[in-house]
Amino acid sequence: MKDNWLIIVNPASGNGRGGKTWEKQLTGLRKAGLNPDIRMSEMPGHVEQLAAEAIAEGYRKLATFGGDGTLNALVNGVMHQQHCRPDELLLTHLSCGTGNDWCKTFNVPQDPALWVQMLQRNLVFAHDVGVADVQRDGQPHRHYFVNIVGMAYDSHVVQVIDRKRLKGGLMQGKMLYDYVVAAELLFFKKPVLELRHDGKAERQTVFNIAISICRYNGGGMLPTPYADPADGQLDVTVFGDMPLWMTLRDLPKLKKGTFFGNPNIRWFRTGALDVDGIGRPDLVEADGESIGQSPARFTVMQQALRFVVNTVPA
Repeated sequence: MKDNWLIIVNPASGNGRGGKTWEKQLTGLRKAGLNPDIRMSEMPGHVEQLAAEAIAEGYRKLATFGGDGTLNALVNGVMHQQHCRPDELLLTHLSCGTGNDWCKTFNVPQDPALWVQMLQRNLVFAHDVGVADVQRDGQPHRHYFVNIVGMAYDSHVVQVIDRKRLKGGLMQGKMLYDYVVAAELLFFKKPVLELRHDGKAERQTVFNIAISICRYNGGGMLPTPYADPADGQLDVTVFGDMPLWMTLRDLPKLKKGTFFGNPNIRWFRTGALDVDGIGRPDLVEADGESIGQSPARFTVMQQALRFVVNTVPA
């Protein structure tokens, strides 16, 4: 087995910021006493491939440099590989993306010297893994996640951003995300969804759903402020059929996680959730990446991965 840390770098993350800043970060890591092995991602799907290849070569300590989507890709590479049990690995993440939301739950630093100190302290957290069984290209598809999956408005925003990125333009990254989030409020048609969990089934018009292992998404939004990433449960927040004025009024509260006084918003915990679109499928996104569509089933593998973190969430 190889004892060195391997860092998989996504140079495309953060609208290309990953590639521009990596050499500076690597210099900082080496000055702090870490000399990691490096693999560079070159195309979509490559992070998953590089992770599986590294594990086959004997690496057991893997990190990513990139955004939340890069970490999500690492998790899927680890969970799909067949060379060792996923909980035999140590994982972590050094962020440089647009949102960096997983790191917020665990206060993982971006400064390379502080990040190396975190590795040296070796605070290991047994982390839940969410499982999303969705439909993709007409076939069943399984996707793993360690942060938040979104449906309704979240997944609509991701689809619109994907289209705009393909067209190019000056507005990219966080600026593009913020613009689309605001502009699409005027055009979004709320889906009717059926939610089934804990022996109950209900249909309702939904503005947004957050299905969570951790707490933050959207670059600092806090849709599930009480999520415990080790309890074997999904934290689910359902934003119902709210008028536009109410959505705009409560948007600042979403950044603080203080919106539960709104009777159109409800929160629950469950071990399994099924979501189906009524009349039309609804899209599913994970950490800013479209992963498929409904009908979808979400479950949890409790403490299935081990992450080196900076602090354990209260």
